[in-house]
Amino acid sequence: MKLISGIAVLLLLASCGNNATDNNSTSASQDGSPNGEQLFKINCSQCHMANKDFVGPSLVGVESRWKDRQLLYAYVKNSQDVIQRDEYAKNLFLKFKQVPMLPFPNLTETEVDAIFKYCNDMGAASK
Repeated sequence: MKLISGIAVLLLLASCGNNATDNNSTSASQDGSPNGEQLFKINCSQCHMANKDFVGPSLVGVESRWKDRQLLYAYVKNSQDVIQRDEYAKNLFLKFKQVPMLPFPNLTETEVDAIFKYCNDMGAASK
């Protein structure tokens, strides 16, 4: 059973690892601002849904669940580092079956904000 669980985790991690290294062609809106929808689909949708928990937590209102926005950005860039030093991050890791979020060092804070805005807009639209 542990072997099956281990294989499932590895497959999950592999499927969540679609980090886009060059977002310029698909992640900018016509006005040049980051396209949150495209960034979400490229980087997040394998493990997250906008308005309900999936492999990882819902991203609607995620900013309000963190005590510090800079800590949230740090988590997106390297969750394992933040899990080592923050109790909320550690509890998230435990709640979601100790499946670590893959690092996204390529995302800027502006792009992360665009993803959160897209998710919040999706959550508001579904009410």
